[in-house]
This record gives sequence, C-alpha cells and structure tokens, in this order.
Amino acid sequence: MHAIMDELKQCKKIAIVSHIDPDADALCSACALKNIIRNNADIFVDVFIDGTISNFYGPVLRNEVINPTPYSSYDIAFVLDSPNLSRVGIYENLVKNTPTVINIDHHETNTRFGKYNFVSSKRSSTCEIIYILAKHLKLELNNLIAKEIYQGIITDTNNFTSFTLTKRTHQVLSDLLNYNFNQEAIKDYYFKNNSKAKTKLLSKALMSMKFYKGEKLTTMKISNETMAKVGASFEDTLGIIDNGINILGTEVSVILIEKEKNNIHVSLRSKGHVNVSEIAQKFNGGGSVKVAAFQIQGEPKVVEKQLVDTILPYLSNLPEGDDDILF
Repeated sequence: MHAIMDELKQCKKIAIVSHIDPDADALCSACALKNIIRNNADIFVDVFIDGTISNFYGPVLRNEVINPTPYSSYDIAFVLDSPNLSRVGIYENLVKNTPTVINIDHHETNTRFGKYNFVSSKRSSTCEIIYILAKHLKLELNNLIAKEIYQGIITDTNNFTSFTLTKRTHQVLSDLLNYNFNQEAIKDYYFKNNSKAKTKLLSKALMSMKFYKGEKLTTMKISNETMAKVGASFEDTLGIIDNGINILGTEVSVILIEKEKNNIHVSLRSKGHVNVSEIAQKFNGGGSVKVAAFQIQGEPKVVEKQLVDTILPYLSNLPEGDDDILF
C-alpha cells in the first residue's frame, strides 16, 4: 500500500478499467475509485468499460464520464472486478501498455496479473475491497462515494442475502451508513422495482426448471426469444438464479441466459460443498466457491447437457445434511 501511495504521488494520469458488459459492482467500484482519487489528489482519471452499459444503471452514471477518447499513455491502470485481462475487452492493450497495473478483485479465480494485486474471495464485492483499501490508506470519502460503494455491495450480495456476506461486510456497511445518502431508495430501486417484463421472465425461468440427482442440481434457461417476447433486458435476470439455490436440498443451481442467439451467459451458485469456480474454469470462466459465471457460444440445450454432465460427478460424494448446523 505504501508503494502504491508513492506511485500515486508521482503519477499524472490514471486509467480505471473494469470488465465487459458491467454489472453494478463493476460500475460502482470504478466510479467510486475515480472519485476517491479525485477527492484526495490532483490527478487526472479516466474510466473505461467495454460493452453495453444498460440504462438501468443511469443513476450510477449521472454526471460520470465513461469511455472518453483515451490518452496515448497512462502512468497507472487500475483493473477492477476482472479475474483476468481478457475480461476488459477492447481495453486490454491499454492496460498492457501501462507501466503500473493495480489489480483489485474478489474472484477466487483471479490470475494475479497486476504489479500489485489486491484480491480476496472472502470479500463480498470489489466495492468492499475499494472501501477497505481507502480506509487503510486514510483517504477521505464523501457522500457520493459512500453511495456508490453501497450500491456495489447491495447488488453483489443480492440485497444482503448471498453467501458472500461476512462480518467484515456488515462492518463496512455500518461505516457507510454514517454518510448521507438514501439507502432505502437504493434498496427499492434495485430490489422493489420489478417491471412487468421481469415478472414474466421469472415465470418463464421457473417453468424451465429441471432437477437432477433428486434436487441436488437445478437448471433454468432463458432464451433470447423469450427475453424479446416479454420485453426484458439482461438486467431483468438479476437474482433469478437464487430461486434455484434457495430450494431445500439443492447444492448447485445454474441458469443459462441467451443474451443473443447462441451467445449464452451462465451463472452458477453453490451452498458451499461444491466449488462452482472449478466448474466455471472448465468453460474459461471464473468466480469463487459459491458464485461463478462464464460466457459460452452454443445452442442452449447442448450447453445445458455439457454443464449437467460436468456438474453431476461433483454431487456424487456430498456429505449428508446435519441438523446441528441449522441454528
């Protein structure tokens, strides 16, 4: 951290890059880090994120500039929420041509590609790590930064219900609530704001649910045709997978979301006995023990069969349930 501070004091231009087709944690961590730096030093900062940024994240991006014309060079590149460099898409060469790369991520499968690597799968989100680093470096936050970090944490923990929530996360959240922002409005926006299209999409996903090995494995599929028919966007799929992993007896849940014809986003969840990041890595993806994802080209039915065949061996020798662990 001291080495980073020394480099920050000497640099003039910083690039912040996150993964393609960003979610709230990617966007909020990038914007929060930019505002932390600008709030504490006179350094020029640009934010670059490849892929489609949904209008759903308009409140995050209000007054923020994303993807300006890049300078020919930067002194430092922060790469956020990306387990490997290929995940930043068209900005990979920008990062590779920057002398100092600082890698901040919460995915267990991160390849540690930076000169400095702050990677912890024990943290709920990249936003949580950004907050912890800022506090350790004694950098000042403000209401806007706190609001951005809060949004990254609340979405990546699915409104504080995911397995990635820890005691440290609760401490961070408690600190954030000392700042002035409307936490209830944020909760309502992300989790009590379902459109008619999302409700129909959830219904279609539940109707597609299949069970394997009793109910140890559940799968769901959402086709591109279904999304178009109900008028839903990719952001409307947020949280649907939890309907699978929340089923009693289910150890692994999978959802296949066909974003475009035969272009499939796969999300995996586990209760912890199966490391879904290992499964995702077999398909060039990544994540952590309980949360993972990957992108794949192929027909949904074929990809589903490949996934089921890959996952079933992991379910063969699971420990039996123990009533003593319940409460």
